This record gives sequence, structure tokens and C-alpha cells, in this order.
Amino acid sequence: MIHILVVDDHPAVREGTKAILEKDPEVTVDFMNPPFMLEAVEQMDFTPYDVVLMDLNLGDINGMELSRGILEQHSDCRIILYTGYDVEDYFEDAIRMGIYGAINKAESKEKILSYIRHAINGDIVLPYHYLQTILTQPRLKQEGQGFETDSLNDREKSILQEVEKGHTNQEIADNLHLSKRSIEYSLTSIFNKLNVGSRTEAVLIAKSESIID
Repeated sequence: MIHILVVDDHPAVREGTKAILEKDPEVTVDFMNPPFMLEAVEQMDFTPYDVVLMDLNLGDINGMELSRGILEQHSDCRIILYTGYDVEDYFEDAIRMGIYGAINKAESKEKILSYIRHAINGDIVLPYHYLQTILTQPRLKQEGQGFETDSLNDREKSILQEVEKGHTNQEIADNLHLSKRSIEYSLTSIFNKLNVGSRTEAVLIAKSESIID
């Protein structure tokens, strides 16, 4: 049997995923009930589950952040991002964190179960065209500068443009149709990549390197 845990804040998605996947007699699906908090995952036993399907936007918390909390407690947990968003901007950080790839909620039962079985076997699932981009895109890191401007993805660049306009995290979230937690997570990633400690420094470097206008 394959035991799957679905983490999603929409009841219809949870119930729909369960109904679809349990058409396979070898699959059982459970839910993690909201509210989704780091404190909750610390108390939860994930060992019965072969795979966790993790939504990205869970309201007050980002699915990446919750995944990090789970993996800190259960490093062998196999998590797949399960979302309707374009997730390619998150792939690099997700794989580094220990997540086993991503799949769109609109995919067929067969494809979702195929991804799940790959994850159970220890395989990371990435779209071919994304892997091809990683392998062919030159890295332009300049020695001595201590940051990698070419590593910023499109979403992070859009967030920096909003920061440059003086918008708050909540305003950026509203403008880009993301959660506030997602913006906070992305800003942390931007700071790490640019080796800075503030929004002002990030904008200055982004402008000097022509990342934003």
C-alpha cells in the first residue's frame, strides 16, 4: 500500500485528491488538518506516510516553510510540491531543501501516482526543459563580489521591483497574488543570493547590476 498525506487549505482539493487517487486500490490518502503551523508538524508523526503532497500557498504559511519544518524533524520524509502555481521558480531551493519535485494539481491520476512512485524510489522529479535550462545556462558569478545576480529567478526579480517602489510585504503579496509568507520567504532567498541584510542593499545591488530598472 502507498500511504499519502495531503497538505492543502482547500477542502475541495483535499477531498478531490483523495477521491481520485484512492481509485487505485493500493493507495490510501489522509489529510493534515489546518491550521498549518510549524508547531503542529513538531507534534505530528510522519512515519506512516510514503509521500506528502504539499501545497505552496497555505494561507498564513508558505508550503516551502512548512516543508522545511517537517524535514528538520523528519529528514527522510518525501515531499512533493502539489500546486496550481507555476512552481519552477521554487525548484532550485526546493531540491536543495530535500523536496522531491513538484506536480500540478491539474495532472491526471496516472501522472500524479507516477511522480509519487518515483519519489518513493528516491528519484527527484523535474521537467526536462527545466533541467536543460540549468545545464545550459552559464553562471556569471564574478569572483570577489560574493553574490550571484544571475541566480535570481523571475519571481524574485518581480519582488525586487515592488520593493524598489517602496511597497510593504503585504502590498507586494497583494500585487503579485501571493501570500505574505511567500514574499517573506522569497526576500530571505534574495538576501542570501545577493549576500545582503536589508531591502535597501538588495535594491541597490539589483539596480547596479541591471536586474531591475
